[in-house]
Amino acid sequence: MMDCPSPLLKTVMGTSGIVPSSVHLRSSPLSATTNLSDDEDRISALPDHILIDILERVNDLRAVVQASTLSRRWAQLPHSLSYLCIQIADFLPHDPSRRKHWKVDQGMTAYAAGVKSLLKQSPSSNRVIKYLDLVFYLKDPYLAYIGHVVGDVVKHGNTDFLQFVIYSEVQDPSYEQCVMFGQRFMSFVQACPVAFMWITRLILQNITFGDREVSTVLDACRKLELLSLDLCVCVIDPVTSEETVLTIDAPDSSLLALSITTCAYARIDLIQVPKLEILLYTNWNGENPPFRFGKVPCLGRISLRCAALHWQNPFALSHFLPNTTTLTIMHLDFADQMIWIKPEGPKHLSTIFSNLRDVNLYNIFYECDLNWTMFVLEAAPSLSNFRLKLSCHPCGRNRCEDSAEKVNVVWDGSPDFEHHRLSLLEMVGFAADEKLMKYVRLIMKRAVSLRRICLLDQQPCAECDAMSNAQPPSPIRWRFPADDDEKKLIKQQLVDGFSSSVEISIG
Repeated sequence: MMDCPSPLLKTVMGTSGIVPSSVHLRSSPLSATTNLSDDEDRISALPDHILIDILERVNDLRAVVQASTLSRRWAQLPHSLSYLCIQIADFLPHDPSRRKHWKVDQGMTAYAAGVKSLLKQSPSSNRVIKYLDLVFYLKDPYLAYIGHVVGDVVKHGNTDFLQFVIYSEVQDPSYEQCVMFGQRFMSFVQACPVAFMWITRLILQNITFGDREVSTVLDACRKLELLSLDLCVCVIDPVTSEETVLTIDAPDSSLLALSITTCAYARIDLIQVPKLEILLYTNWNGENPPFRFGKVPCLGRISLRCAALHWQNPFALSHFLPNTTTLTIMHLDFADQMIWIKPEGPKHLSTIFSNLRDVNLYNIFYECDLNWTMFVLEAAPSLSNFRLKLSCHPCGRNRCEDSAEKVNVVWDGSPDFEHHRLSLLEMVGFAADEKLMKYVRLIMKRAVSLRRICLLDQQPCAECDAMSNAQPPSPIRWRFPADDDEKKLIKQQLVDGFSSSVEISIG
């Protein structure tokens, strides 16, 4: 039998704080059975629990349904599955020309019937659905029907994982449509309390929540561990026409992870979210800082990515992060644009950073001096892994007419401090120039226990490469050490004068 889905904390922060995608079952070839006679069909001779295990590993619901047509015995097996991922895409035509004329109502009609069929259970059955992942449109009148079918399954308390991924039926909705979708979703929650009582992961798109409605959702979803909001917008104040603050106050919630991507909120106030461990926010457009923290005592991992806009001023992390000692991983991505944090001394951050082990500072624009990053080492005595990614993109990715001006960041830290825990320095976008060589040597000088330095080339960019066909490429993009002799020379220059045995890898 396939293992139960891995814990939430292993899936949410897989890379840079990306919202996790739906979990699919591993594929297993079934086509070989279609050419066998009943006497020769060795797979069908297997016990039921083995056949069910095979079906649960198939990565395609259509293939599972097709397999059920092999014989009368196989026809009953889909109704015995304990692990189910039912996606609206499986009920749409494969042919793009047909799908273009397909209506959402047609797909949802088939989807609702499919959910009922796959989840139906006879009174004499001892089937237990442990894992249920549903992906569908936020479309009436199908929502309540789906919710009640799911509620009848999960009400027995045997389902460990229940995820709803809910898409809007309009690809680029207006504000008024987002408000309507928000009202529709809240009606869905109210109409199906049993299903939402057992839901563990909820991924939403293009929804406008009213005042404190997220808190209402969390109160209804007491087992919810992950909430992901994508392309959602706040309520617009009817008097001032300004964006409003999203307030989350859920003292009794089980929420472990909150992921927000390209949402329009003036700010997000986390009043009480006592179990929250993981926080991800990508592309906010309100003023800095994007959050205000209340009681969030368990926050352990934070990932922020934003291409700063001209009204977003740099802010101090000590004025932003909650007063907690649980933070262990911090990922900040500046998206090639202005550095939107202010370096500050250890007296302001030493408590918050006391258990910080991993820090990623990504997509720092290449022209920016790097010495300001040393404030992290000074304030984080337990830091073990320090990763930097430099960015040089002539194509101007992530830049728009409202982008903030990129300015150099200057900071003078303590000239005598030593760091005794740092083990790894990794730099993506290394170039053999004086500025970066001095910076690496500075880290080597301060981090007296440093074991490994990993220097890597900038990752390729198709748009930048295309530009090089029309004009000479930026010289910076071509200064990564090209051959073994140059790499050997750089290593010698880096270790010159040091007695440490740090391992340096280039490329």
